[in-house]
Amino acid sequence: MASNVILKNVNKVYPNGFHAVYDFNIDIEKGEFIVLAGPSGCGKSTTLRMVAGLEEISSGDLVINGKKVNNVAPKDRDIAMVFQNYALYAHMTVYHNMAFSLTIRKVDPVEIHARVMKAAEILGLIPYLNRKPKQLSGGQRQRVALGRAIVRDPVVFLLDEPLSNLDAKLRGSMRKELMQLHERLNSTFIYVTHDQIEALTLASRIVVMKDGYVQQIATPKEMFDNPENLFVAGFIGTPPMNFLHGSIDNNGEYFIHESSGLKFKLTDHQQDIIGSYIGKEVIMATRPEYVFIDDLHLKQNSENVFEFNIDYTEYLGAYHLLYGAIGEENIISKVYTRQEIVDKKIKACFDMNNVHFFDIETTKRIR
Repeated sequence: MASNVILKNVNKVYPNGFHAVYDFNIDIEKGEFIVLAGPSGCGKSTTLRMVAGLEEISSGDLVINGKKVNNVAPKDRDIAMVFQNYALYAHMTVYHNMAFSLTIRKVDPVEIHARVMKAAEILGLIPYLNRKPKQLSGGQRQRVALGRAIVRDPVVFLLDEPLSNLDAKLRGSMRKELMQLHERLNSTFIYVTHDQIEALTLASRIVVMKDGYVQQIATPKEMFDNPENLFVAGFIGTPPMNFLHGSIDNNGEYFIHESSGLKFKLTDHQQDIIGSYIGKEVIMATRPEYVFIDDLHLKQNSENVFEFNIDYTEYLGAYHLLYGAIGEENIISKVYTRQEIVDKKIKACFDMNNVHFFDIETTKRIR
């Protein structure tokens, strides 16, 4: 499938010398749902605004539908943007808010009406077309903002943290609506968020950014299972990954945990890839889902059992989160049990088949 949007070596440098985005590269195919994720200040919104034409590109190329658009005005880029704060006209009805961009382009009124009604039907807004924004809930206002973008029938939808002003329950329902909308329109979406749950649930591919640099571009499953570096490993996933400092023993068979002195047996595959790190410091990482306390896993992973000192637990219905330590380093275990856990010291183990090792200097995953 041909690329719908291409960013090639795109940089953003402000007049004061601040370099906000470094060498951003991606080819986006038509119909993809791309999520730009990362902490505040990482450059994700700046990147989106460069695609929209609201920020000038300092260097590099932006291509939309085969046409370089670096110097093309925002209104001529065939994109539509949905903002965090809805940006609705308070004095206009829902109908006229959705129709406004077409009206100023002097589109035929019959065509305008047809597009608005189609978008309103898709978004369930027909009962509210004569209301003003102040008469709507937050979720309804966000749907109006989406409707205003849909009537444009753009090549690319740009969404800048559109759900961040909604409460948790409404965010969940709006995520579902966005997924259904994307499937129905089969259009390209580029979506900015700092919420990694939104990234995992919505994206066909996630772009994780930090300090203006792209850290990894991958599908949600690939990023969750095989994070490229320590930052991605800690950013994607709730609760975050556990990190343990230590070294590989001189025979290359065990990881020796620094603060406890415990040894954990490497798998055959890990021994194959860890060869150049024998005798060196590394970081071992595993997700809380792979820290087990049940008898079956303890028996299966008998060479990787340790004493888990629990500080406190969180009961979350179907599972518990156990917060504690191994040696002097904190870890979290996600345990799928409804039974109350009262002991402060219990036996636990790692599933070494689901453990990653990271270079302590480069922070990259060792492959």
